Amino acid sequence: MMRASFLCIVIGIFVLGASAAYAQSVKPKYPREIKAASTSIAERNEDCRRQAREQHLHLVKRYRFMRDCKRQRQ
Repeated sequence: MMRASFLCIVIGIFVLGASAAYAQSVKPKYPREIKAASTSIAERNEDCRRQAREQHLHLVKRYRFMRDCKRQRQ
């Protein structure tokens, strides 16, 4: 009985997580939306790159900074 309830909980969490991930990954369908999304991403990347350059970050520190910077701006 405990095993069955545990399995139900795990499956429920998996399904909710998968549906939440799908809801967040809605892709643009039309050229204007695609261009806007692409421009937004390029501007965000360039802004993060500029900040990393100003801080004189190299290699791993720069990579981590870029990753964190992009996540913050989403």
